[in-house]
Amino acid sequence: MNYDYSNFYKGTSTINSYGNGAYEKDTLVKYEFKTTEEHGNKIMDKMSKEELMKAMKDIGSQYGDNVIVEFSGDGLAALAESIKEQSRKQAYEMTEEEKAVWEQKCAELDKHIVHMEDTRRLIIPNIQTNEKLYKSLENADENVVKASMNIIRNHLLPHNVEGMSEDERKEMIAFGLEESKYLAENYLDKEQGKEYLAAMETIAKYGMNGTVSPNGQVTYHIEKGPLVGAPDEYVHESDILKEKAPELYHQMKDLNTRIINGESGWGSRFIELQKQIRQVMNRESNTLESKTGKRLTNYEEAVARYKSWKETMEKTELPDVYQGVSYKDVRAFFASLKKQTGLSEAWVDNSANRFMAWIGM
Repeated sequence: MNYDYSNFYKGTSTINSYGNGAYEKDTLVKYEFKTTEEHGNKIMDKMSKEELMKAMKDIGSQYGDNVIVEFSGDGLAALAESIKEQSRKQAYEMTEEEKAVWEQKCAELDKHIVHMEDTRRLIIPNIQTNEKLYKSLENADENVVKASMNIIRNHLLPHNVEGMSEDERKEMIAFGLEESKYLAENYLDKEQGKEYLAAMETIAKYGMNGTVSPNGQVTYHIEKGPLVGAPDEYVHESDILKEKAPELYHQMKDLNTRIINGESGWGSRFIELQKQIRQVMNRESNTLESKTGKRLTNYEEAVARYKSWKETMEKTELPDVYQGVSYKDVRAFFASLKKQTGLSEAWVDNSANRFMAWIGM
């Protein structure tokens, strides 16, 4: 009997194909098993090893040979621990030759897990920052892109910092920025590296303003902001409608879909809805202008909210932890960080190993 795992499905994407013939892979399908939602509330119990193995088998059987199925979440971590424990127990009963074969298999598994970690490209919610980041990485080695994604995911904007103090969390952000500087120094040209670091520092400021729940879950308020090249006064009407006039939002969304699909005869309805949208944009909100006390319109409220958020981000100071760091090679780099860090030696060693795997060392 197969269970319904659709709630864990996170999307499908095409990838650069590799392999030949029946072994060619060109599609990545993602499933994520998390015990908590983004606000830290529990949504499911941790799966046992048996439950997770069954889930992986059931899900994998739904797809063809051209598909890689990626599993992530804290359930997968439980399976990895089980595999390691099993390997330790079995090692006592193996011959030296069997141990060598087993260790090789474990090494191959570790490589595969790192590869899975590197597969996803992040979308930074702020449109202009997202554009700046990916433009700075144009023509960069794919390992540099992967490393950048993992620096953001693990150090700058992590969603789980359980067991860390606020000072340690902020030092971890500083650590991630140093890794970004290493990439800029060794893999990007001067102008490209400058733009790249500007984007990563902006993302780090988003991280500095994250809100941590009592159980270590971090949430981030990142405004979408104007389109690239647009002034700060630009607003996304659909976002305002979704908040202030949801019924009108759905009507406009439905009409746009009909027009895109080639249906005709909707001109007068489109004009009518546009008039209603203008009315919503010009309607008074509950927000007062700080200096005059004038009640702002919904449009003015959205502009003021974005400008206030942007000013907060720009004024955010980044942690000043590391001085005189050596970027000449990766071992000297991490050695100079280890001399200055307040983070645990085990954490730094683990981060160094992961970073070297990300950049293909």
